[in-house]
Formats: sequence, structure tokens, C-alpha cells
Amino acid sequence: MKYKKLIVIVISAVSIVSCRSISVNKSAMHTATTTPVALGVIGIHENQMRNTDFQVTTIPNYKQNIRVGVTSVHFDNTTFKAYLQRSSQNKQQIKYVDSLEKKPQFIKLEIIDWVGLISELEQDHNQQTISYLKRQKDAEIIASVSMAVNQQILSDIQKAEAVFLVNKNYKQYELALVKNGNTYKTIDFADTALFGYRLSYFCWGENEKRRVSLFDIVDENDKCPKNTYKNAEKAREKINYFKL
Repeated sequence: MKYKKLIVIVISAVSIVSCRSISVNKSAMHTATTTPVALGVIGIHENQMRNTDFQVTTIPNYKQNIRVGVTSVHFDNTTFKAYLQRSSQNKQQIKYVDSLEKKPQFIKLEIIDWVGLISELEQDHNQQTISYLKRQKDAEIIASVSMAVNQQILSDIQKAEAVFLVNKNYKQYELALVKNGNTYKTIDFADTALFGYRLSYFCWGENEKRRVSLFDIVDENDKCPKNTYKNAEKAREKINYFKL
């Protein structure tokens, strides 16, 4: 009888977890929400019993381009299902047949220039964002996205020597494709279908002036480095103002 109860508990737990998010490319990415999301935006992730949602609360102004890493990944049943949940009409015209050996691909983008991004957040034009982050310890940044694109965009991205996240105009981003040191094409996120994302959060510590400063941005499942804290207020409490 005890074993039967244990089995029921395990099955129930698995069912609850499976309702929360779909694992995209075995990297525990969250499925894209009903509200628009984009690489580099900041907000609050709400993890409820039967769904997850990400509410964008601030969109930083990146005046300096932010380098992103690009990976081409083959669709499987799970990722294709996640894409169709986001784009039920299959606007990207992805032709996926599970029985065929050759599968279509999607693009995984992830921020890799964290030093540059932190430097941008600390600039005067993002002071409102920094003030908000110091108050809101639950704020996170979308650090990686999975997106479906048409064959032409896929080919363009794969040919690029480098890809950057850049400001298109106020409160909007786009991708800049670079070859031979020059931008040869830009891609509007509106022309893609983002169906998964991964988060990172902010770590605060004491700078050389004994003030609370943004020290690092780490993956949602990692811990802040030693002597830094997710809560900026806690970092402030740790500062020894009597230290010479």
C-alpha cells in the first residue's frame, strides 16, 4: 500500500511540473508567454501551478551593441510543439516531420558579453533601471531565447561572423549581423517567432567606494559569487561603513 501511495505522489508531482513549462533543447527553457518577450529585457517571472508567465517591467537602453552567441538547433517533437503553441498558424512555415531523419532548425541566442551589458546598465541613461533593480530583488533578465525563423533569415544568421543585440529605436531591439567588421544586415524580432527563453538574475556587492553596485548577472539556477547578493538591500547591510 505504501508503494502505491508513493507512485501516486510521484506521478502527481511529474504532472504538476510538466504543466509549468516545456523543456526546450534540454536546457530547461521556459515557453514563451502570452505577452511579448525579447532578449535583453527585464521583468518578473511568475511561476504558477499550471503555467508560467514573464511580465516585462523595464527595457534597458543599450547604446553600445551587446554581443550574443548563436547556436543552430534541430527541432524535435518537444521544441516543435513549443513553437506551435507560440505560433499556431506556423507563420514561419516550418516543415517538421518526425519520421524524416533531416529535421528543420531553429536559432538559440544567448547574451555572452555580460561585462558589456553590466557596463551599459551602469551608464547614466539606465539609472532608472538600476534604481528599479535595487528595489526589486525578484527582477530577472531574459538571457537566452529560442526562436523560429524562415529559411532566408536562418541562412543569413548562420553566415554571420558575429551577431549583436542593438537598439532599433526607443524601447525596441534588433539583431545586427556582422561580417568583415561591418554590419551587413539587421533582423527585426517581429520577423521571428520566439517560443522559449531562459533567465538570469542580478548580484550586488560593495564597490571600491563602499557603495552598492551591480557586480554580476548569473543563471537562474546558479548562486551569486562570494560576497555578492541577489538582494541589493542585503548587500547594503553588509557594508562596513566604519572600515577605514
